[in-house]
Amino acid sequence: MKIQKKQSIKKLNFNLIKFSGTILFVCLLLTQVNVYSQIKEGEKTCVECHKNTVKKDILHGPTATDCTVCHVPNGEKHPLENVTGFKYLEEGANLCYSCHEEAQAEFKKRYIHKPVKKGKCAECHDVHSSNNKNFVLQQSPALCFTCHEDFEKAEETSISVHKPSFDGKSCMICHTPHASSQKRLLVENSKQLCLNCHNKTIKENDRKIANIGKQLDESSHIHKALKKRCTSCHNAHFSKKNKQLLKETYPLGNYAKGLEDNYTLCFNCHDTDLLNLKNTTTATEFRDGDRNLHFLHLNKDKGRTCINCHDVHSSNNTKLIAKTRKFGRWNMPLKFIENENGGTCTGCHKALTYKRDE
Repeated sequence: MKIQKKQSIKKLNFNLIKFSGTILFVCLLLTQVNVYSQIKEGEKTCVECHKNTVKKDILHGPTATDCTVCHVPNGEKHPLENVTGFKYLEEGANLCYSCHEEAQAEFKKRYIHKPVKKGKCAECHDVHSSNNKNFVLQQSPALCFTCHEDFEKAEETSISVHKPSFDGKSCMICHTPHASSQKRLLVENSKQLCLNCHNKTIKENDRKIANIGKQLDESSHIHKALKKRCTSCHNAHFSKKNKQLLKETYPLGNYAKGLEDNYTLCFNCHDTDLLNLKNTTTATEFRDGDRNLHFLHLNKDKGRTCINCHDVHSSNNTKLIAKTRKFGRWNMPLKFIENENGGTCTGCHKALTYKRDE
């Protein structure tokens, strides 16, 4: 009995919605008839001459009902060739704001998209009719590329491309088109924005991208570069350097020649002396006396890269020492025990201890 009652209520609600929609449609038709009934007998309606304004699928409300919401007579006879018989009710974006008050309130945020700031709504929106949602001239990213053409070119020339920047909703996944309280018109905090997607393992062709969100949550030590934003190391759109969207050079395998040019990403923050000085007491804490153990591991033709020992995002060990390291098909276990004067490491070799001070 209760089920039948619920079904009856649902049916009644649906019929009410359907009836309301019919009434609204009739009202719009009556409004349109009203507008055109003001035209004197024998005179043409607006759309008879301005057919292009209504040729697309979705009509802007004033276009569908009353052109004089935006256009008002200026006293000149109309229509006459090369004579403008109407003027805008308001100039520029103020005309749009006369209806879209909520949008004007949004534009008080700290960061405003340049076309919005200049009051040029029509650079992105068709004011009369459109085939696209929100009356945009084109769907993104094509619309965005009309100004940001360097991004379109980069898609063709880059080594790696961030797919959300160019597929589907593309730019709108990360950016708001009008105004934001975040830099770069981001929809929210940069780091959290990345973790909205990178909170799961992502499989892409022959690649598998780790669940970074989970790794950060489960780690006690976070790479300082990652504490505020991912874009300290990664380019959010594309990279011309390597396949991992990195801003600078960084070797992706277990071995690389020990040259500064191979590690420009790391040396944006870290001192190059840890690579170049054979002996030091200041450039690194990873030393046995003054013998630089970073130099020992890295500075050779077949140098061991950073990822042989360190997790680049986070770890439960100090110095971001990894728990295991991928070496071909083998997950090699690493064991690092730190003490006040150095530490002991086991992994690639038997247990070896270093002491900074004898």
